Order: sequence, then C-alpha cells, then structure tokens
Amino acid sequence: MAANKRLVYFLVFLVIALPVITGILVWKLLPGCDDKTNTAESGRAGSQVQPTASGVQTVPTSAPLQTTNSTLSGKLTTPPFEDGPWKTLRLPGTVLPVHYNLTMFPDFYDNASTFYGNVSIELQVKEATQLFMVHVLFLDIAQTKLLDGPFGNAISIKRTFEYKPNQFWVVETTKPILANSTVYLDIQFSGSLNRSIVGFYKSTYINSITKKPSSIATTKFEPVNARRAFPCLDEPNIKATYTVTLVHRKGYTALSNMPVQWSDTWSQNPSLVATRFDTSVKMSTYLACFIVCDFSYLEGNSTSGIKVRLYAPPDRVNQTAYALQVAMTSVDLYTTKFNISYPLPKLDLISVPDFVSGAMENWGLITFRETNILVDPSAASDANKQNVAGVVAHEVSHQWFGNLVTMDWWDDLWLNEGFASFMEYIGAATQEPTWDMISQRLIIDVQPVMVTDAGVSSHPIVVDVTDPNDINAVFDIISYSKGMSVIGMLERWMGSDRFFEGISRYLHKYQYSNARTDDLWTALGNIADDIRVKDVMDTWTKQMGLPYLNVTIVDDVITVQQDRFLADQSIHYDISDSHFGYKWFIKLDYMIKTKQTYSVWIKGNRTLSFTTPQTLNSSNPDFWLKFNLDGIGFYRVNYPVTIWRRLSDVLRKDTKVLTPADRANLIDDAFNLARAGLLGYDIALDMTSYLDAEQDYLPWESATSGLSYIAAMLEFTGDYELLQQYKVAKVTGAFNRLGWDDTGSHLDKLLRSTVISLACGNGHEDCMRTAKQKFQDWLYKNATIPPNIRSLVYNYGMGASDSSRDWHITWQRYLNEADAQEKSKLQSALAKTKSIPLLMRYIENAQNEEYVRSQDYFNVLGIIAGNRAGRGLVWDWVRNNWQTLVDRFTLYSRYFGRLLPSIASNFNTQYQLEEVQMFFAKYPDAGAGASGRKQVLESIQRNIRWMATNKQRVVTWLESHVPKEN
Repeated sequence: MAANKRLVYFLVFLVIALPVITGILVWKLLPGCDDKTNTAESGRAGSQVQPTASGVQTVPTSAPLQTTNSTLSGKLTTPPFEDGPWKTLRLPGTVLPVHYNLTMFPDFYDNASTFYGNVSIELQVKEATQLFMVHVLFLDIAQTKLLDGPFGNAISIKRTFEYKPNQFWVVETTKPILANSTVYLDIQFSGSLNRSIVGFYKSTYINSITKKPSSIATTKFEPVNARRAFPCLDEPNIKATYTVTLVHRKGYTALSNMPVQWSDTWSQNPSLVATRFDTSVKMSTYLACFIVCDFSYLEGNSTSGIKVRLYAPPDRVNQTAYALQVAMTSVDLYTTKFNISYPLPKLDLISVPDFVSGAMENWGLITFRETNILVDPSAASDANKQNVAGVVAHEVSHQWFGNLVTMDWWDDLWLNEGFASFMEYIGAATQEPTWDMISQRLIIDVQPVMVTDAGVSSHPIVVDVTDPNDINAVFDIISYSKGMSVIGMLERWMGSDRFFEGISRYLHKYQYSNARTDDLWTALGNIADDIRVKDVMDTWTKQMGLPYLNVTIVDDVITVQQDRFLADQSIHYDISDSHFGYKWFIKLDYMIKTKQTYSVWIKGNRTLSFTTPQTLNSSNPDFWLKFNLDGIGFYRVNYPVTIWRRLSDVLRKDTKVLTPADRANLIDDAFNLARAGLLGYDIALDMTSYLDAEQDYLPWESATSGLSYIAAMLEFTGDYELLQQYKVAKVTGAFNRLGWDDTGSHLDKLLRSTVISLACGNGHEDCMRTAKQKFQDWLYKNATIPPNIRSLVYNYGMGASDSSRDWHITWQRYLNEADAQEKSKLQSALAKTKSIPLLMRYIENAQNEEYVRSQDYFNVLGIIAGNRAGRGLVWDWVRNNWQTLVDRFTLYSRYFGRLLPSIASNFNTQYQLEEVQMFFAKYPDAGAGASGRKQVLESIQRNIRWMATNKQRVVTWLESHVPKEN
C-alpha cells in the first residue's frame, strides 16, 4: 500500500518534469516529491534547517552549500555543537529499527555515477525521547519526515543536522515521543557511486569477448559503510528486517540478500524495471547487499536442497564452476557440522571487478574479488585453486557464524573472522581431502601471526574499539589468524565432536541475534571436569602475545616455565598490564622417542614440574622428546641445548620420524627463539642442515620463512651472497628432484614453487638460465607455460632480463589480459625488473586506475618495495606523495594503513629509523594505520639490535657451512 501512495505522488511530478534525467525521476517517485525546494543540493552535511508547518524538514534554497569532503589533514570539519548523545560513538539505544523499506536507483549507465533513494525506517521507541539519530556519510539529504504511522500524520520536527565526527544525522522533535511508540522516519537522499569502492559504488570491466566496457553497481558495507549508501542505524547489534526495491534498466539483473518477489516493467517509465525482493530475515546493516549488473550465472543445488548461483561477467562465467562446487559442498558440510539448516532460501555468490577486500559475506549474496572466485583451468595454478577453495569456504561459513549469530560489537570481531578462518580449512579439506589443508594452516596462518603477536605493539584478540578508525583497524591478522589459531587449538583440546556440539548450542541459542565471546565459552562448557573453557580461553583472547615454554630436564623430572615470548627480549613491559600476568592455560602434549604421547595441563601457573608414566632415561644420548604435537598449540617451546642437538640429529638420520607439521614447528620455533636471543643461531641454523633430504612442503616453507628474515637483514651487506650460497647448497637436491615439469600431487606442486623460488631467487645458475629461456620463449615465441610454474617464469625471467623491451612487452600483455589471476601474475612480474627507470615508470603508471585498479594499488607498491632495487624508490615516492595518497584513499582506509609496514618493516639502520620518525612527526595523523606505525617503529628498532647482536654470529656460522669452491 505504501508503494501505491508513492506512485500517485510520482504521477503528479512526472507530468511536470518528464525531461528531467531518469535518476531524478526515480528519486522524486519517493515520499515528499511535492516539495519544491532544491532537493539536489539541500541537506548537505552541516546545513541547519527550519521546521515547516507540517513538520517536514526541508532546506531553504538559500542555504549555503557545504561539502562532506575531508580536509587535507584527513579530519572532518564540523561546526560547533552543544553536548548531546551525538558526541558518543555508540547509538544510545533509546530507539531501535524494526524494518527498513528501501528503494534505490543507481544511475550508473553511460557516464552517470549517482544513486538516488528513499528509506522508510520503522522505529520502536524504547524510552521517551526527542532525538532520533541515524548514521549517514557522504549522503545528500534532501528531505526528512517523521510520521506516527506508515501513512500517518507528520510529527513536528524542531531541527535536523549532521554531526560529522560520529557520522550522525540527528532529528530533534518539538515534543517528546513516548516510550513504546512506533514512528516512521522517511529520508530522501542521493550520493555518488564514484567516491570509493566501499559503500554503494560503480565498478567497470572490459568484456574480453566484445571488447566493450560495461559497469555494475554494487555494495561493500562492512564494517561501517552501509551509512554511505542509505541512512541507517549502522551498528552490528542493531538488527532489523529489510524490503529492498531496485530500479534499473531493462537487460540488467538486480540482486539482493533475498529472492526476487517480483520484477516488472516500471509503468511510469517503460525503459526501466523495478525489482522487489522478499522481506529479509533480521540482520545487521553491514550484511545488506544490492547489486545491479549484466552478469550471467551458473546454478546448482546442494544436497541439502539449497539453490546456489554463481554470477560473473558473461565472458568469465565459465570460470565459476569450481567455486560453485566448493560453495555447495560447504553448505552441506556446515549444515551437518552445526546441526542447523542454511538460514535463507537461496545463496548467490558474485565476482566483482573492483573489490577492496578479498570477499564479503553479505547474507545470501556473497561478493568476491575476481582472483578469489574465478578459476580458469588453463591459467589458474594449484595455489590459485587452493586460495579460491579457502575463501569460498570461509565466506559460506559466515552465513551461520557471523550472519545468523553476529558479534555484539566490533571488539568481538574475532568471533566472526577467527571462526570463519578456522572453518575455511575444514571446508576446503572436505572438498579436497588430499591437500592436507588442516596441516597447511600451520604455515599459512599460525606461524605468520606468531611473528606479529611477538611484539609489544600487538593487541589482544578481544580489543577495545573507541572510534571509526579503530573499527577499521581491527580487521587485521590478530582477529583473523590468531583467532583461527586459538579456535583450532581449542578444538584439538576438547575433541572435535564435543567442540561442534557446543558450537551448535551457541548457534541455536543466539540465532538471528547477537552474542559476545563469553556466550561462546558458556555454550562450549568445560574442556575437562575441572577446567572451564572460559578460564582457559580468557588467557588467550584477553591478553596480547603468546607464551614460550622453557624446558629443563633433571633425571626424570621435566620442568616447564612459561613466559611471554617477545621477538626482542630487551624490550621492557609492565606485567601488570595483563590481568593474567602474561600467563596462559595450556594443554601441553608431547611425544618421546618411543613414539608414545602424553599430555599435562598448565593451569595458568608460571612453572610446572612433572614426570611421565614412562621412565625418561634422559641421560641416554639417543633420548629425545617433542612438545606441541603438529604445532597446534599457539606457543613456542625452548628445549635444553642437548635436546635441540638430538632433534637435529634425528632429522638428519630419518626425516620421517616426525610428521611434516612437527618438523615445520621445530624449525619455526628454533629460528624465532634465536631471533629473540633465547637460542643460539648456530642451533637454529643446524636445524636446516638436514634439508638436503627434506621432501615435504611444510618444513620447506618454515625453513624458507626463517631464512628470509636473515636475508632481509643481510640484503644490503657484503655478506648477503654467503647466505645465498648456503641456500643454493641446501635446495639443489630438491630442485634436481622436482625440476620444472608440472607433475605430481597438489603438495608436490606447491613444494616445487617453493624450491624453484629458493633456487632462482638465490642465484642457482641452472634455475636462472631455465627461467630466462622460458620467459624469452613466452615473450617472442608465444610458448605456453604451465600454470603452476607461470609466476616463477615471469618473476625470475624478468629479474634476469636486462632488456627494457622485455618489460614493455610484458606491460602490454598485462594491459590486454582479462583473466584476473593471470593479470595478478603479470602485475608481480613487472615489479621484478632491476631497472630503476622501469620501476619508477611502474610506480607512476600504477597511479592511473585504468592501469592498476585501486584494489590492487597497495599490493603493487608492496611488491616493488620487495625488490632490492625498488624499496628505496617506493619509500621516497610515498613520502613525497603522501598527501596525494591521503586525498585519494583517506586515512580511514585500513589497506592504506598497512602500506608503511609493507615498505619499512625490514629497515635496519639508525638512519632509516630516524627517517621514519621524521616522516611520522611531519604527518602525525595515522587514522586506521596507527597500530601499523607502532609496529614499524618496533620492527626497525628490533632489526637494529639484531644487526648489532646476531649478524656476525650468523656470518661466522655460514662461513663454516658454505661449501668451498674448488
């Protein structure tokens, strides 16, 4: 009925303004279209308005135009306001939405880039109030109405205004509205589709078949960007239902969270179509999604009866079959694992050409970056395919964990992301059981985040969030990878069946609602009769960092002392900063030489002494033991030197005595303990002496990571070549065995990539010669390169080339390439040239979005900075063009906030430290990059101390272990 009333309004307007552009027509369709004020520009941020007799808020046509743009410093300018609830980040909770009736027209056709809309929000008044606040950002508000019913009387409004610091549109009534009342807030608005690639935006691609450009209108709202698309109460714990109507041209497909209710020619303008969707379930604003596109789709039905569609540009829809299969497998798996059906009647997944994140779990309409969902069998490597499987399984798991049950506030973001990161491995392993995905999480997530968490600039998993920048910044490796790690550890400690029984209880209890971390622990219950999950997991989620266990053995008594592990032991910290005194609950599992396994609990004690059921006979020169089986525990273990040496001997004699994960865990612990000064580097490097015989992927990855830090420290010294010679000596056997032929199992192919990278990257002559020849054959003979070695050929072939012509041909092929994964490979290769002029050209070209999409920009700069020849170029360029970057991306962007760590984290001189400090002093506003800046400074200071303490020790060891030339 509401829609019919709006059509009557529109018909009156249509007679008067038929020639007006289509977007304005649709805008005027919506309530209040009989208003004759300047609706296109009125109501902009900061404008003060006066009440009319009817209580409808409009802006006088004489009101000055005020923009919503940031100032050069990145701060918003705001006129002074008296104190009020708008000065607090959180909404007061006095008014809650019940339903959003939202109509949107994205006019993205041809050269247009504006959207128009109207929202009617049904609000339940919980406490008597005169204030109604909704979030808005970069929206032009044309008209505001407050009604006492869906077709009711207007409620007199005293004033409306925008409070920019907290992004509120404030409506104040002349009289209080009583508690338990229901009112309807109608707002008419418009905005730009070109401002950025968050909120509601326009994305353009070139159809590789027709060679013509085409555009779509799409959304990306998490964490707080729904307010860029429509006025809303934009907090995760404020859930409501939605009825969405999209107006669009014929020939385009409209998509939203729910199935289409109806779609028909719009009777008021036969060139347009109106598509209405079913009313949604209750959900958070950040999960809403609406898209208008010209895509095609593949379709399938899961065993559990859910229709799954995967949308992509028409020329790429044939690349969606693999992701579609993973999505259907995941839906069925999670339905069983969680013991709760998929909550919606359909599931759509869609590839978006411009997408700032990897993917977004919008309920029922998941959006993806192209590289994370499209698989072209002729171009995708096994690593590409594995990535797609993981990302799809991750996002589908969110439909339960995050969407059905949502964290109450962003301080518990890890409940969403940590759990989805954990489930992605189970989903991918179910799709591809031979890939050993559960073990792979050790090298993909656990070991890398341990490095981050070993700094004093880290943060707890559950972290205070006090402003919008904090909200954006918390989407980091701690929330995702550490969250995944401690969930995986808990599942192992509880046992999988008991763990998932608890997860099912949690999801059933809080479905369509919100929860906090403690609610999950309560649902999971106890790990053992006398050990509550909460007591254990609070020590892992409410204090930053991780422990290391220092093991001593006297006769048959094992003593373990736990302390906080810091990558730099010279850094002082206050132990009282943690409520738990930097002590953790740990279920310590271990294996002794006889292959028997045991476990013992450390219940938050600093030290624990125990004996094993079997006599140790630790004085026996063949005795050894291994703690933290398969590296599942989020802690490091430091053994007595005698045990380290015995473990090294064991690996040299028989690599298969320990699992690949255990070998990888030992290598990673040894290198990081040495880096922290807790173990001699001779011991850590000795752990690599057996690598000549290593044939498994995980240990090679851990060894590569450990050696890469040493390489970063020695890279600009005269001793770097010594390290390269050692790595070549260790990798030659594996290189000769694996070669360049794209054969073997999935893990063999991943290992081949690691081995060739080590060989070519450190000057192995045969490797370099082959890479260069294959690269030249590709450039000038159109030779086909197998997908799994393609990146290697591109990267090392370009690195070995001294021809600018090679670079320019590669550049042209990059520009012409339509496949996203292939384009990404070429993007990386272009950064590998040693030519300073070509690298500068690449840096300059990357500014042009026709060459490098915004989503890829920081990645390109990071890859160039990873080139020895390019690091200084990028550092200088970023400093000289900082304000340009701020203006383009804003300090609010978390991806921009990660740029400086990607460039400067390996600096290791006092001069470089002072350069960074001077730069931060010149530009003190960090926005979402504040934590990144702290990490950069800590890293550089740590590197300087490493150079002073460890450089010569490492060089001395290398000199005695590098094969002498004849």
